[in-house]
Amino acid sequence: MSYTKTIVCLANSRKLTGRCVAGKEWNGHAAGEWCRPVSARDRGELTAERWYARTWRDPRLLDLIEVALLNPHPSGCQTENHLVDTSVRWKFRGRVTPLCLVPALDHPEGPLWVNGESTIAGLNDRVTAEVAEAQPRSLVLVQPDRMTIKLARKAHNLARRADECADSSPLQVMFTHCRSRTL
Repeated sequence: MSYTKTIVCLANSRKLTGRCVAGKEWNGHAAGEWCRPVSARDRGELTAERWYARTWRDPRLLDLIEVALLNPHPSGCQTENHLVDTSVRWKFRGRVTPLCLVPALDHPEGPLWVNGESTIAGLNDRVTAEVAEAQPRSLVLVQPDRMTIKLARKAHNLARRADECADSSPLQVMFTHCRSRTL
């Protein structure tokens, strides 16, 4: 038997052949604990089950999403995972403003993750699976001390909103949190 949660969409990213969606539970007035709907696939990526009933639109950042879930499905440090009920379409329940989320900010001490692994595209932008599994959390909502956004797109695309950018648009965010610099 499924249960429902309404979450504020705070992440909708590419994952293998699908997507990874996560957010904080919403009680109608405030955000609560993290929730990440996952599929029964080996890596938990979502496909069409994340699209809204009737509109078939993909969730956007700050959408309120009603999701039917089957049971908690933690995996390593991802204790917020819940197995999605694919027989029930997701429902769009409105949107929140960024200011509504200020009380929901997480306040982790020190760096957000173990720094030191980097790719050619960034600085401290990679965490090995072994290191990730040892972390106390997999998701945080923070207000960075400093942040710079770098868009590497053609001029005719610059007017598009960030949450509507094509998946192939290069976007890098450099930020500082608790004196740790990350790109």
